[in-house]
Amino acid sequence: MSRKDAVLLASRTLAVLFIVSALIETSYLPERLHSFLRYVNQEPASSIAIEYWRHYYLISLSFLVVRIIGFFLMALWLRKCGPEVEELLLPPEEAASGN
Repeated sequence: MSRKDAVLLASRTLAVLFIVSALIETSYLPERLHSFLRYVNQEPASSIAIEYWRHYYLISLSFLVVRIIGFFLMALWLRKCGPEVEELLLPPEEAASGN
């Protein structure tokens, strides 16, 4: 197996892992969305706790969406296996030896 084939295999394997991670994170989306919508429709004047939970679930939902998008973008980047990915996964031998 050549060096390029090894990098391509590692890159595609990492891309699959990122896709699986994104799909796992996507499975949490309905629960977070349901929780957020529950507090959005309540009156904020009734309690400070409602306002707290509204912001909590908004932040939680936002970061979940950002993670899902990030995992998919990383998977796309690794799937292409460009020169940057090749250098990241297996640097040139002279750079690896410290010369």
